[in-house]
Amino acid sequence: MSEVNRRPGPGRQQSQAPELDAIDATLAETVERQVYRSIRQAMMSGRVAPGTSLTSRSLAQVLRVSAQPVRDALKRLEADGVLEGRPQSGFLLRHVSQQEYRHIIEIRQRLEGLAARVALGSMDTDTLGKLERINERMSRLETAKEALAENYRFHFTIYRMADRPALLTLIENLWVRMGPALHHHPYKISSEETMERHNQIIHALKKRDANAVEIAIAEDLGAAANLVVPRLPQ
Repeated sequence: MSEVNRRPGPGRQQSQAPELDAIDATLAETVERQVYRSIRQAMMSGRVAPGTSLTSRSLAQVLRVSAQPVRDALKRLEADGVLEGRPQSGFLLRHVSQQEYRHIIEIRQRLEGLAARVALGSMDTDTLGKLERINERMSRLETAKEALAENYRFHFTIYRMADRPALLTLIENLWVRMGPALHHHPYKISSEETMERHNQIIHALKKRDANAVEIAIAEDLGAAANLVVPRLPQ
């Protein structure tokens, strides 16, 4: 969701490390796994724009780790189909075409609708209150970067309640591919509509209406796609 309305060019942006979640050496999780997760979450929450060049050196400086775990994480993301390796120049975050975006949205609507449906079984008042607070914060945000982060938090607060690790992994993999394209979402001209669609999702969750929540999720994703797709390369 971004104020940028022009169609992206095919060129590459400057190599600039995005904001990344910090690495905690006290955790049982390995540094390599934390680095991989941190970069993926930055992509899912729209902190990295399509066409950005990523280097192990710049990311290692941000994360305050050695270059090797970063290099390994970037290689894994290349294998995932998210990055393109460039000889002697790091990795390029690939652009998503209009057709690819549409195809992935169709899959996301079904997977995320399923996750929301399953989440109804464990949805509680605390989580519903959290969703309402996230949506209320989104209505006050001024920058697209902040709104993207809250939008990511809103959706995954729901999906994690499903307690289906395999399903969550599939959804995350699709968000990694598509999150960067949300930079082309004209958030400033559609924020009220986004809040209203999120309110419809919350309302369906409160009613514990499985069909309604699936429809609300699909409509939210579809409406965002209608705004993003025209701004993507054909």
